[in-house]
Amino acid sequence: MKRFHHLFLLVQIVLLTTVAITSLAPVQAEGPIEEEEQECCQQDEQIKKELKVHFDFYYELLAEKYAPDEIEKWKDIRSERDLLLKKLKEAKQKGELENGEAIDKEWIAKHKEITDSFHTAIEKRDEEQVRLLLPKLFDHYRELNNLYKKRLELVNQSI
Repeated sequence: MKRFHHLFLLVQIVLLTTVAITSLAPVQAEGPIEEEEQECCQQDEQIKKELKVHFDFYYELLAEKYAPDEIEKWKDIRSERDLLLKKLKEAKQKGELENGEAIDKEWIAKHKEITDSFHTAIEKRDEEQVRLLLPKLFDHYRELNNLYKKRLELVNQSI
């Protein structure tokens, strides 16, 4: 009887170990995680596209109210940006675009400064500040387009 009891415990330990090893196997965990990450990235990209459309229209409406002479400038900047981004995306898909950022840290720092000021002006409903900051914001986006152009020029030179 004692021998049977030891054998029974040994079988249980082996079964529990086998179940633990197979349930914690990294191969099983990697598949769904990668799929979830891809799905999450696709959702993030979709959200960015949707927000970009909203921000573009928002800036256009603000320009209509606070800087009517800047509306055409903003439309030109926006359409140029969309074209440049499309070309950059095509170059990346063709493998012509090397890794690296088109946007430098200096532009990002200035962008944060301008958008923080703009946010404060909007939050306070300070119409005079909005009138002053909209042209600066649009010029800043024009600088971004210039950075995109430089990036495309590098691609065209390397071909």
